[in-house]
Amino acid sequence: MKSKITTLLFLCTILLSCSKDSDLFIEDSPTADRIIVIDGQTTQDPVILSQTDLMAGQNILMGFVTVGLDENGLLEVTYNSDGDWEIEETHLFIGELSDLPTNNGGNPKIGQFPYKANHPAGTNTVTYEIGTTLAEGACVYVAAHAVVTDTSNGQTETAWGAGVPIGGNSWAMMFEVCN
Repeated sequence: MKSKITTLLFLCTILLSCSKDSDLFIEDSPTADRIIVIDGQTTQDPVILSQTDLMAGQNILMGFVTVGLDENGLLEVTYNSDGDWEIEETHLFIGELSDLPTNNGGNPKIGQFPYKANHPAGTNTVTYEIGTTLAEGACVYVAAHAVVTDTSNGQTETAWGAGVPIGGNSWAMMFEVCN
């Protein structure tokens, strides 16, 4: 009986040592948290610095906004809608708080945000590639505005990335992102 168990353990050891490595693993390197290897191909996994809810009409969770670094270490901001919500327009400010365009009442001037676009029907994801890096330890403010529509009922709303109030008499919000 003892020889059968020994033989079985020996065979299991041989079989396990000859098995193929996993097709999905994280490479052992200084940037291991960012490199993904799948079937021998490597890709950089974007680094997410911050993610916040995208709120429509002040209290309807309809998606999220993600701020991250792409494979080249450059900032990018992505709007994502959930369910039946579609993104019609986006307006994005990212930078120093003192540079945020506001009127005399303290309300944001979304038309003067540096990144803006209208989007075709059916848009659920919008990504802005900012083209700059964010130094380690540095922080920026993000004001992510959108016009969104719930296609199930035709409801159109203003949406903001959840954060702290910008000021003025609107419900506009911003959030801080640090690297």
